[in-house]
Amino acid sequence: MRLIRTRLAVLATVLATVLMPGLSPAASAETGTAPAPLPPRVTLSTGGGNVVNINGRVFAALLPTPVATRFRVLPAPGGVRFRDESTGGLVYVPDTEPFTQLRVSEPRWVPENSVFVIEGVASAESDLTPDGPGDVIRLARIRLAGTDQYIGRHFVEDRSLLPKRVLLLPSGVNAPLFVIRPVF
Repeated sequence: MRLIRTRLAVLATVLATVLMPGLSPAASAETGTAPAPLPPRVTLSTGGGNVVNINGRVFAALLPTPVATRFRVLPAPGGVRFRDESTGGLVYVPDTEPFTQLRVSEPRWVPENSVFVIEGVASAESDLTPDGPGDVIRLARIRLAGTDQYIGRHFVEDRSLLPKRVLLLPSGVNAPLFVIRPVF
């Protein structure tokens, strides 16, 4: 059962990567669609794995455990911040070197590189992109504010069931999609 679930997650990632190569920040800007505001509490997933905080580091877990981390979305100048509801820490990137793993800060500390820009995917009837704020699931790319670097996971790690590191990707890399689900 786990093997089937993992293969489905990998297949979904491959299909999303292959079917949407033309979507870039420039392509989204050309359509003129501004993303609807995010709900105040969300969970994130990418490449079939739920985004989780494990010992202050951010991973995408392909298995049902650990459970997806719930994040509170905080508006910030130029984007949003994600605060882990269980620890109170903010998601941030320690430096802007490619393949740097995202981390979760100590509570009440606002680190540099903790503001992210949510870029909605061009809407079509066949995708999950919301048409309004009432829609529940959204597909988006997440970029570190002030840079042209997106966050995602390193797909070379797909050969194991261990949690995958969520990283700051190099400039020019096709950004993976994140599924943003509201938490009620």
